[in-house]
Amino acid sequence: MDTLPAWQVPAGRFVFAELDGVRTLCLKAERQGKDHVNHFLVALEPLAQRDAMGLTYLDPEQALFPADGFSLSFSPAHGEAQVGDVLETEAGLWLKLLDAASSQRLYCFVNLAEGRIKPRLERHRHQKMEWKLQRI
Repeated sequence: MDTLPAWQVPAGRFVFAELDGVRTLCLKAERQGKDHVNHFLVALEPLAQRDAMGLTYLDPEQALFPADGFSLSFSPAHGEAQVGDVLETEAGLWLKLLDAASSQRLYCFVNLAEGRIKPRLERHRHQKMEWKLQRI
């Protein structure tokens, strides 16, 4: 498939991007600003450390390769949610991440279906989930 500029790729889509010179499978995410949209990537594979997962700012013109044939699978887990964990709420499945360095927050949450970024989730209203990347 041909490359597309980041602004043309819908949030929540799997893409390949060059991160630090390495072809990386990512999830495209977006944060709505007051009058603009900020684009980000969440690196999924290769993944050095799950507990260090975060947002990578994306120039709207950066070329992305839409990726087909991938999905995430989930199973219930126990314990306190950490960075890199998925939380299931009434509003869907959310991946807890370190926020971008330019943010004033330490953590953020990305909706895995929509790619929408939220600064927080309601406390004690979630189920921690294990996740695994699958090729389909």
